[in-house]
Amino acid sequence: MRRRIFLGALGSLMTGGGGAAAQAAGVTMMTRVAYNGWPEAYRLANGTVEVIVVPSVGRVMRYGFVGGPNVLWENSFLLGKTAVPARAGGDWQNFGGDKIWPWPQGEWGQRTGRDWPPPTAADHAPHQAAVVGPGVLRLTSPIMAGYGVRIVRDVELAPSGTRVRIRSRLAKVRDGAAFPVAAWSVTQMPVPDLLFARPMAGTTLENGVKPVAGDDAPWKSVRRESGVLVLERPTARNSKLFFDADLLAWAEGDTLFTQRPAAPVPPVSDYEPGDRAQIFSLADDPNTPDAAYVELEMTSSKRILAKGESATLDVIWELRRLPNGQRTPAAIAALLTGL
Repeated sequence: MRRRIFLGALGSLMTGGGGAAAQAAGVTMMTRVAYNGWPEAYRLANGTVEVIVVPSVGRVMRYGFVGGPNVLWENSFLLGKTAVPARAGGDWQNFGGDKIWPWPQGEWGQRTGRDWPPPTAADHAPHQAAVVGPGVLRLTSPIMAGYGVRIVRDVELAPSGTRVRIRSRLAKVRDGAAFPVAAWSVTQMPVPDLLFARPMAGTTLENGVKPVAGDDAPWKSVRRESGVLVLERPTARNSKLFFDADLLAWAEGDTLFTQRPAAPVPPVSDYEPGDRAQIFSLADDPNTPDAAYVELEMTSSKRILAKGESATLDVIWELRRLPNGQRTPAAIAALLTGL
């Protein structure tokens, strides 16, 4: 069946991310909706899964089975709020969801004059939304000060199944200093039962993992099953791992989320060791248990951009239901090995 796109109001969408009217499988519907206090959002749905994008905060805020829970983490204290540019060293509005930052983070200070929070155009500014194809929504950021680039993201939901393709570009629109830069996706998710990373062929790192410098907490377990790393996060302190990995996965109950580069997959030689993928774990807070989250992160390879050129990160998201008997670490690792 040919893909079709529908635009219009859908008042029946529940603001908590619930279901909408039934639709036929094999059709991607795109609808402007209100979502969790934001008056304007875009819902992409195909009868199996839905994706909700909120341009006013410049990110994807929901991905999940229709009528099911959101696999993206949302900050309940900021639902419906407007992004306010943060001062250097000031408060950071962490809305959650999925967004793009410039990589490497260690160069933010010399590019923007502040090490933290993230550059305003990437994280605290509304983005423009436009429909650019059947089932494809484009987000475009303001120009990022110090970089001379815009973030351009095409979010595309397949007409059936669970596949979402997100093509993210740092598009150079101004001449300026020449320095290497990469697109960096930051996908925040609720704390899961297990996390996984699949090391890339050709990695020079032991098990594809870069040793963590500094005083970050050690992970409870990093072990290998069927060629895939099975990770159990620390709970008492923040921690991060760096990987030469071509797939990251999150498993909670019967739901498996995977994120991987779209084909063709860039070789590990295009990256510095450990730059390809990262997983960050925020420490648990017993007073606000819903505030903890993890981040699944991927980067494009770094490029020195001339005006008109882009650094591009192209990733695929998928969701799977795990039947009873296939929710063990070994069974999930075996499944991920074959993807």
